[in-house]
Amino acid sequence: MVHREKSLYLIQNLDIALKILFMVEESPRTLRELTQSLNLREDRVRRIVRTLVNREWLSLDQESGKIIPGVKNFELGRAYFEHLDVRSLAKPLLKSVSDSIGENTYLVSRVGYEVLYIEKNEVDRAVGVASRFGKALPLYVSAAGKVFLSYMSEEEVEEFIKTTRWFKYTDKTKRPEELKGDLKGIRDAGYAVSLGEYEEDVGSVAAPVFDYGGKVNYAVSVVFPLFRVSSSLLETKFKEVLLKASEELSKKLGKL
Repeated sequence: MVHREKSLYLIQNLDIALKILFMVEESPRTLRELTQSLNLREDRVRRIVRTLVNREWLSLDQESGKIIPGVKNFELGRAYFEHLDVRSLAKPLLKSVSDSIGENTYLVSRVGYEVLYIEKNEVDRAVGVASRFGKALPLYVSAAGKVFLSYMSEEEVEEFIKTTRWFKYTDKTKRPEELKGDLKGIRDAGYAVSLGEYEEDVGSVAAPVFDYGGKVNYAVSVVFPLFRVSSSLLETKFKEVLLKASEELSKKLGKL
């Protein structure tokens, strides 16, 4: 009987501790504010808070005297996001984009100075484009590559231009200085376009995906035959659908 009562007491304290963590996450609180909100004795709340502070789940802001989240919350959140299966999270969003605009959609990652198409939703149409799934392309010829370049520092971009062997795939392949001049506009717009720069009759559009730290390690990209997509369609429906999908995936990866 005593053992049962002790177990129940521990479970109740655990429940209170979790409530305190969520309350402090919403906004910093004083011990008195926590006690009043929980409608409990102050000494009980103080013991639980002290334990959470000792374990670094909570911290005391010396200036305001309020209880704030501790470093363990960040560590737990980081571990969660590092173990996410990005491809699984992206798959339904890629399908949603393809269903909406009727073109092949990909999740793209960056590997050095190349992009790699790591997940897909490809459509079955009478006239399509060759699959890019599993393919690696230089950063400078694809919309996704331009997105990654636009979030690199000036020093990184200079190093990329200096060390990359530039190959003119088509007459529309951008020259290094021309591409460099486009990067600020791409970042400001939130998306990039490549029209016939890798394959003459193929275009792509891409938007960045941000993780919990604000880094761009992925992009969502649509690849399409040029004859089927007008400039106005790119700047309206394609842009709207793509930005919505990239924003949703960013939120799933912890973007605030």
